[in-house]
Amino acid sequence: MEAYSLTPVGDLAAYAVIEPATLSLYPDAEGTASVTITVPQEAVVQAGDVPFGVLVEPKEHPADTAVPEALVHVQPFSDLTAELTPRTSHGSRIGRHTLAIDNRGNQPVTVELTGKDPDAVVEFCFSPSTIEVAPGTASFAKVKARPLDRIWRGPSKTRQFSIAVTQVKGFTVTTVDGMMVQDPILPPWTGKAVAGVLAACALLVGLWFGVLRPAVESSAQNAVEKPLQAIAQKAEEAKTTAGQAQETAKTAQTQANNTGKAQNNQAQEQNEREKAVAAQAAAAIGQPFSRRWPLTAKPGQSDQASYTVPDGMILRITDVNFESQGSTGWLDLRRDKDSLGGVAPQYFRNIQDYRYISPLAVLTAGQKVVAHLDCTAPAPGATTCQNAIMVGGNLVTAPKPTTTPKPN
Repeated sequence: MEAYSLTPVGDLAAYAVIEPATLSLYPDAEGTASVTITVPQEAVVQAGDVPFGVLVEPKEHPADTAVPEALVHVQPFSDLTAELTPRTSHGSRIGRHTLAIDNRGNQPVTVELTGKDPDAVVEFCFSPSTIEVAPGTASFAKVKARPLDRIWRGPSKTRQFSIAVTQVKGFTVTTVDGMMVQDPILPPWTGKAVAGVLAACALLVGLWFGVLRPAVESSAQNAVEKPLQAIAQKAEEAKTTAGQAQETAKTAQTQANNTGKAQNNQAQEQNEREKAVAAQAAAAIGQPFSRRWPLTAKPGQSDQASYTVPDGMILRITDVNFESQGSTGWLDLRRDKDSLGGVAPQYFRNIQDYRYISPLAVLTAGQKVVAHLDCTAPAPGATTCQNAIMVGGNLVTAPKPTTTPKPN
């Protein structure tokens, strides 16, 4: 006779009972044991088919241990609750709350949040408005209750509302009630404060015109009477001296006019020379040049843009910026068909900046500066390669050829 011990294994082992737990059998005999599995609702076991096994272990021959398996279908059930904190909020414009949704069921639930108030004077904002709650977990959403009307002054008003938690394409699971106390924007003491300020201003004005101003005028008149007499005497003496100085000034003015004309002529000649030098320097530097070409191409294709140097001009390239979003390919700058340099855009993002002390290239009239893109593969999440090249430098006027006079 052999004794076999039967032990449940798997995720449902804690909820399984085997009767009998031990079978004693003679050789070539059979025995039967019943397995009862009871999963309580508070257990965290998701709905659906769950693997289950029984460990059959012979006591005399442990090497012959076997584990027959089966599937147990756990029926789904829902147990969803919601709680709003705080239940009552205060504010002049917005009431802020937090909604906690607790899923005690055994299957995930996706819900939508909507708000409603009986007077239709409150609008609601949920972040997020749609929530998926896993079994045995809780999720949270921010709730803002905003009254449509403002209260500038007066008593506070109570705004009652309710929030419905509804399954997506389903029915309302639960509803929670809340309240917002809308306070006035201006505090109650605003009127008293304004009246107090106006009364203080009126008191100060009365003191100035009734007491301070007459006293100030009397003191000021006494203080300036004697100095005014002395000033009048000195003014008469100064008048006599001024007549003598006027004659002397006329003589000096005549001499200064003659000297000033010569100095003005010299200054004008110097100004003309400086303007000529500045014009020559501006012609050598030229006008700033800047172009940016956005390039877009599908995988295996190319895109390019160009600029032709105008007649009588020379383009000096001193700055090159390559822009990339991470696409794979080749991005280069060309003079006509000759490459001036390029980069692989997959090795950087944003901007690759190159600045040169001496010009990278000098293009004459009729030549083209070309921005070229070969697209191999777009950046992750994109359908096309999107890059750009920006060229900076200056445009100068080409020097005119000089003619050599023919010998006689």
